[in-house]
Amino acid sequence: MSTEGLFGDPVPGPVGGAAGSLALRDIPIPDYCDVVIVPTRGVEEQDPRLWADAIFSHENIPLASRGLRALRDEAIRLFDMVPPPEKEFVADEVLGSEALIIDDDDKLAVRIGVALLPGGELLQVTTAVKYLSVRGRLAFAPRRLMHAAAVNTLARRAPTTLRRRSLVGDPGAASLTGQVSRRALGRGSSAER
Repeated sequence: MSTEGLFGDPVPGPVGGAAGSLALRDIPIPDYCDVVIVPTRGVEEQDPRLWADAIFSHENIPLASRGLRALRDEAIRLFDMVPPPEKEFVADEVLGSEALIIDDDDKLAVRIGVALLPGGELLQVTTAVKYLSVRGRLAFAPRRLMHAAAVNTLARRAPTTLRRRSLVGDPGAASLTGQVSRRALGRGSSAER
């Protein structure tokens, strides 16, 4: 079954999407769920694990957010408290073109599915959250307001992060920010090592 698209091109029938996400396999009826779909902007990486890593890596977080997090950590240290450790999201499972990240604690069960949609031009991030206690509901309440927007920002920045990583992987090229960081730390450029 196919219909005419906006420009007269044939549009195929429905394609598998969020309903088939690994994020909804373990939590079929989540208390909170969102789906973000963004273009891959020409990056031809087919490994969903690398996309998941790029989306949630420290280098992909906007500079303003990193600065606010550093200020928060310093304020916590000022009161002789220990700041929370930096959370690292790692894909726990890969099935086909989707990577699944599991982030559970005693208050929340969280599943994040990162999938390349057929054709490889769109990236889908599906988040499913199940509250395990009242504390979980309260802890997630402020995040709920901005979660989809934050994931959208991170997913849109991921193609740039993957491109930068591929340049840095090439011994002849290094990122400008990496060079500046090494010089600021007194380590020189990567070519000098």
